[in-house]
Amino acid sequence: MRLFFYTLFFFISLYSFAIDYSIIDKKVSNYPDYKSIDVLCFRISNDFIMDEEKTRAAFTWVALNIVYNNNYNVVYNNNMIAIYESEYQRLRTINKREVKIVNHVFKSRKANCFGYAHLYRKLCEKLGVKSKVIYGVTKSNISDIDANKTHKDHAWNIVKVNNEWKLVDVTWAAGYQDTSTKKFIKKFNDFYFFTNPKALINHHFPVDPKWQLLAKPISKRAFFSTPIFYSDYFNANFRLSKTHDGTIYVSNEKKIITLFFDKIPKKNILHYKYQNDSSIKKLKIKKNREGQFFSKIKFSNKKNSHLVIFNNLKASIGLKVELKNHSI
Repeated sequence: MRLFFYTLFFFISLYSFAIDYSIIDKKVSNYPDYKSIDVLCFRISNDFIMDEEKTRAAFTWVALNIVYNNNYNVVYNNNMIAIYESEYQRLRTINKREVKIVNHVFKSRKANCFGYAHLYRKLCEKLGVKSKVIYGVTKSNISDIDANKTHKDHAWNIVKVNNEWKLVDVTWAAGYQDTSTKKFIKKFNDFYFFTNPKALINHHFPVDPKWQLLAKPISKRAFFSTPIFYSDYFNANFRLSKTHDGTIYVSNEKKIITLFFDKIPKKNILHYKYQNDSSIKKLKIKKNREGQFFSKIKFSNKKNSHLVIFNNLKASIGLKVELKNHSI
């Protein structure tokens, strides 16, 4: 009997490590247009066994089927000030409002981050997986570096799978907003499923520090002081030196920026571009006497700007550049 349980545990463990998300994604992408949350969850439960598979299926369905619309706030007023006679009444009111939001999002197929997060939480609940909605602030644009945001501007999720909390952001997985046209571009990005906490903290700062899922949580000031690391950076084969802050100060006299790297790609495919430049330029990398990699680039602008580092023509790092009358 003991051998049987050891064997069963081995195969369950092996199965959990061998989950192929692409198979789940393909199956879910072919689901019909379900009109009921219960029917959708019944289908997911029939198709998948493990909690990790179910949470992935729900993640993929929401990301593929819900379109982002930041102005779609008909029932999203979650900042209402109210006086409740009891804790039961407060929780009952919150639950009724959440049900209304979830049904509204599922029917309209439109939502802002608040709607995405609550719909995903409800799907996980119906699939038997514990999930929470996390509120906080984000750092997504270079202009956010050294900002002092005081209000919550984003919502994402945390789910408990195999007795471990995992981070999920279905909104950012669904696509992105074009900065020039302000239109939402649908593009599935599974980087935001079970994202490494050390990576997500570069963009997401939860109100409750424990949901950073870090051994040593960082402060909000530290969060906003670092560069912008786009999702492609975490799969790239180079690393910017940890000594860099998000803002680079440039002397008005020399106008030279020096970037340091802890790791560079074997084949140099790094480029850079300043704000308003018409084209990108190759980043020339050298090695100093101490064995550290560095690159010196000219800054000819007469005013402050933004600098983006590209890896294989994909945006990887965003930095602020500020002019100073003397070297820093």
